[in-house]
Amino acid sequence: MCCYYFPSLLLLGQGSELEVKYETALNYFYTEFPTDQSDSTAIQLLEEIKAQIPTDALPLSQSADVFDKLGTLYLIQGKPENSIDVLRQGLTFISRNNLNDTLKFSPALYLGESFFLLNQADSSILYLNQAEEILKKKTNKQETGRLYNSLGVIYYESGNYTQAINYFSKARSIITQKAKPGPASAARYAVFSFQTNEAAAWANLKEFDKAEALYLEALSLNIDKDEIFSKLASLSIKSQKPDSALYYLNSITDPTNKQSLPNQNLRAEIHLLNMEPDKALKLIVSNFEEKDNYQTKPAALNYHLGKSYQLLGKSWLLKEEYQKAAEGFHKAILNFDGSFTETDIRKNPYPGNINWGMTDIFESLSLKAKSLLALAKEKEKDQLFQVAFDTYQVAFDLLFYLNNLYDNQEARIFLGESIRKAYEDAVSASIDLYLATNDEAHLIRGFLWAEESKATALELARNEGKIKENADIPQELLQKEKVLKFQLTRTNQKIREVQDPDNVDDLEIQVRDSKLALSRLYASYNGFSSYFEKKINTERININSLQANLKAGRQVLLSYFVANDTVFCFVLNKDRLYLSEIIEKDSLFNLIRSINKELVTSKGNSRRTLEDISVRAFDQMLGQSYPDLENYSNWVILPDQELVHLPFEMLVNPKGEHLVKNHSITYQYSGKLLQLDSFENRFNKNSAIGFAPFTAIDSLLESSEFDLLPNAASEMELLEGRVFLGNAATKQQFLEHSTNASIIHLATHALSTPDSPDEGFIVFSTAGENHLLFAEELYQLNLQNASLVFLSACDTHKGEVMNGEGLISLSRGFAYAGCDNIISSIWKANDKVTAYLSRVFYKKLNMGYSYPEALQGAKKELLNDPDMAQYHHPYYWANMVFIGNTFEDTFIQAKFSVFWFMILVVMATSLIYYWKKKRVDPTLF
Repeated sequence: MCCYYFPSLLLLGQGSELEVKYETALNYFYTEFPTDQSDSTAIQLLEEIKAQIPTDALPLSQSADVFDKLGTLYLIQGKPENSIDVLRQGLTFISRNNLNDTLKFSPALYLGESFFLLNQADSSILYLNQAEEILKKKTNKQETGRLYNSLGVIYYESGNYTQAINYFSKARSIITQKAKPGPASAARYAVFSFQTNEAAAWANLKEFDKAEALYLEALSLNIDKDEIFSKLASLSIKSQKPDSALYYLNSITDPTNKQSLPNQNLRAEIHLLNMEPDKALKLIVSNFEEKDNYQTKPAALNYHLGKSYQLLGKSWLLKEEYQKAAEGFHKAILNFDGSFTETDIRKNPYPGNINWGMTDIFESLSLKAKSLLALAKEKEKDQLFQVAFDTYQVAFDLLFYLNNLYDNQEARIFLGESIRKAYEDAVSASIDLYLATNDEAHLIRGFLWAEESKATALELARNEGKIKENADIPQELLQKEKVLKFQLTRTNQKIREVQDPDNVDDLEIQVRDSKLALSRLYASYNGFSSYFEKKINTERININSLQANLKAGRQVLLSYFVANDTVFCFVLNKDRLYLSEIIEKDSLFNLIRSINKELVTSKGNSRRTLEDISVRAFDQMLGQSYPDLENYSNWVILPDQELVHLPFEMLVNPKGEHLVKNHSITYQYSGKLLQLDSFENRFNKNSAIGFAPFTAIDSLLESSEFDLLPNAASEMELLEGRVFLGNAATKQQFLEHSTNASIIHLATHALSTPDSPDEGFIVFSTAGENHLLFAEELYQLNLQNASLVFLSACDTHKGEVMNGEGLISLSRGFAYAGCDNIISSIWKANDKVTAYLSRVFYKKLNMGYSYPEALQGAKKELLNDPDMAQYHHPYYWANMVFIGNTFEDTFIQAKFSVFWFMILVVMATSLIYYWKKKRVDPTLF
């Protein structure tokens, strides 16, 4: 993907024979129209000069340049090993002679590119990072564009397409700023390379329109139309348009290009899209026969051969030839991963370094596992089942490694969506084998994979936040991170406000540059061994750890997982894991949608239809297991996909009771988050803060955009700490006090935008200059000291549902910022009811109840209060849910403290009464 380009330059001079040879070599190096012959002549001359170094005939800087130019030429000729050898000699020469460090820039840059061509991306990153550090000292920034392009390639090949786009875009803008791409300029070729790289990244993000626009723009540069036609064909395949793909392939004019291995692979993919595996097989086999004729660099050839074998495997899989399919996928892995050489199909690579097309390696691993499972069923061989599951595990280990390399949640969320299907297939296969054998090991594996697939971006961010605090990262770097995050969110806010499109372009460039600066900063964190080591060695989800936190007889965990057309319900208690329900997906999802529709449209009036649907939902989701679950007072529910919209508290059991009557319920995004250390011990009532900006008339006068919330202040009557009301409840005060707050209560308005989650916001006093706290800003906060965030605003637990990540909402933003426990609203909240629930909640909390128990107690008290009879409909109370990390044991100490305190009070009262009575009538004693 790298484009090699050089500025035109002609050096003529007089001097020694060696100097003349050096100048002649440079003439060949910088010729306007280089050929293999001119490059070979330059190499011969430079090798002759290098053989005489050290020499007094050349200045030291020119001697260093000989190594630089020679290494570059070897790189261009596709000889990365030779390039690495020469460039390393050059670095040694520069250091030994104490030359200016800036001379190390080019060798480091080209070493990075050479190692990448050899599929040794870890070494590549090391040298590219060195080049970037040296660049800061250089006054001539001529190679900046190339450096950013090379970094973009690294991110692209690791599957981090979002960040790759930022690098390619930056590289392109640098080149276009420095020189206008004329008809034959090197800059024009560079722009072509950077632009097509960026388009490829957009294509992999499934932003097909953006990719196509960039390709067509590159086509107008009239540099290599055949390459663009090939890339447009690839884009058409990704967007499931085989006819368009064939059209573009047929538009290629050069017969050699038309028959190249990459383009033949594209033709095979077209056959597979058209469900023509026999035609694909015939073409692929002919490719293998012709592979020695392909003029391509070794690493690239291996990659394209890997694609051929991957397509071979897919063809055999379509034909249900599972042994041949598995062998094809295994050979694909061998070609994709240059360090893996095991030909035994039962073996798999260890995911510990970056390779060309890591997402291709994952796809090949998961498809190999799928083929082996089908073969195991066909041959009825238990050993093959184990090999298949081992292969899935290696694929998921690779994902874990990849996610820890990524530096932004967008990339992690996209990866989670991309690979979700593999987890669904793996979990389904594990459950099928469990049902066939009754071997609990298969059930446990399915459960762990189900939870591992959920909320990865959130879990990693939470984990990184905790590790970062104890990783010996210098404070100046952490402060720099805060500044960059602030700049990023501030610029995004300006984009929302600006009207002039030209200004938007400038601001978007600022956003990109801030993201790149953060990217490089995060890359520097990985240089602190304790930081990256701890990330990689973080305990994956563990069933024993979960069970250790479940108190026998009182708490149970229910995990739901949607796999293809089925919903599985796992139940975990202190003693065992079992599969309680297997539900048909479409019927359940339709029920959940009906419940939500009926709740919102009824607005607390009609109850009969809602109760009927709730009973049916209960039967589907809990009917078989409820006799056992009924004994547990505390439920932890791990929902998946559409289930995040369902408040289980309102489901009706066989006795006609809402579940809230007998069960407190905690929701969580994934079982992985239940293993993170809770900050519950930081609970401190005196450091609580509350905000109610629309509780007084003065705040309403500032803006008619938001309605008055007259009961908002009463929500926090029992909240000990500092409460900001009316115009005092500004965003600035929140930002100033939230970092050290133990409890945060926000009684205000909010807006959720499911189609654009980052556009959602929480409203503070309009008296402040900036009164909207956007979802994006939440991700930049540090709320690790907060034990609880109570969001009584409307729709704060509503948003876009991602198959892999779960619900992207305002409440998730607070979890991402580090808060373990959140009370949030699924739909519009009633001001009076919210105030009632809040007051009782804090009363229960002060009595020693846990967060979910306190919320349950508040709802029960509401339902038993005759004065609140008009609000007994689930529409008013079921919307408030608790999402958290609070196991039963967390509050045991607090409860006992309250218990013994009450005993002491009773004893003291009795003693006082005793002594008073004794003084009055001693004969009584």
